[in-house]
Amino acid sequence: MVRWIACGMLAAVASGCGGQYILTVPDQVAPAGGEAACVVRLQRNDFFVLALAVKKAAMRFQAGGGSERGAYTDELGYAGAAVPVPAAEGRYAMRVSHMDPEGEEIVVEAPAYVWPAEAPIAVVDLDFLPHRKGRTAEQAAAALGQLAQGNRILYFTRQSVRRHAALHKQLGELGYPHGPILLWQREHWHIVREGKYRIPRMVVESRLVSQLASLKRQFPHLHAGVCGTELAARAFAAEGLDVVVVGSEKVTLPSAGGNPPALVRRASWAELEQKGLDR
Repeated sequence: MVRWIACGMLAAVASGCGGQYILTVPDQVAPAGGEAACVVRLQRNDFFVLALAVKKAAMRFQAGGGSERGAYTDELGYAGAAVPVPAAEGRYAMRVSHMDPEGEEIVVEAPAYVWPAEAPIAVVDLDFLPHRKGRTAEQAAAALGQLAQGNRILYFTRQSVRRHAALHKQLGELGYPHGPILLWQREHWHIVREGKYRIPRMVVESRLVSQLASLKRQFPHLHAGVCGTELAARAFAAEGLDVVVVGSEKVTLPSAGGNPPALVRRASWAELEQKGLDR
C-alpha cells in the first residue's frame, strides 16, 4: 500500500502533498459539543498540469479523535460531513482521509477550533493587517492581543486555502493571536435525509455564500468586525456586526432604518488597543 501523508504540522496544513492526490481541507470552527460542517475537495493531478476532480471517492472525517463520519465526493470532487467535535474548548485536528482501490491513501489534518457557543467573537479582515515586521505590525499585534483578552479572534481572507498554512505561520511570527482562518465565502450546503432510517447526508452546492450568516447562527455573540476597507465593512454590517474601521476615514456604511450596526472609528492600531471595540 502506498500512503501519502500531508506535509507539515497540524496548524500548517491546508492541502495534501506528495503523490498525485490533492486534498484541500480548510480550517474549522464549531461550538463545543456540536458539529463542524466540514467541506473538502479531492483532486488528482494525473497530467502534472490539470488538477481534475475525483468523483465518487469515499472520504473519512474525524475531529479530535472522536467519532468518524463518511461521505462520497460529488461530480466536482467536493464532499462534506457534519463531524462531531469535543465538548471541551481547544484546538484539535480535523483529520480527513481517502484510500483508493489500489491502496493509495492521502491523509490531511487541518486545525479545528472548538469554542463555547456563547463566546464573544471578533472577526478580523486578515488581508488588511500589516504583514511585515515593523512598528505598525507590532501595534496591530498588540491591539488584537488586547481584544483577545475578552474575545475569540477569527480571521477572514480572500487568499486560497492552500495559502492558509503560510498565513498561520506568518501570524504567529508577527505576534498576532491564534485563530481560525476562513474564506469570506464557502460552498453552500444543505442536509437531506434518505432511506428507511432517514440517515442525514450533506449535499454540497456549487454556489458560494458568505460564512458570516452561518457563524452567527452557531455563535450568537459574534459581534464585531475589524477592517479598513468598505467592502469588508459592508459585509460585516450586512450580518449585524458592529464595524470597527482602523485608519480610514473614507469607509462609510449605507443608511439603514431600525437599529443599524455601529460604525466605530479608530485612527490607528494604537488607538484600537487603547479604546477597544466600545462605541
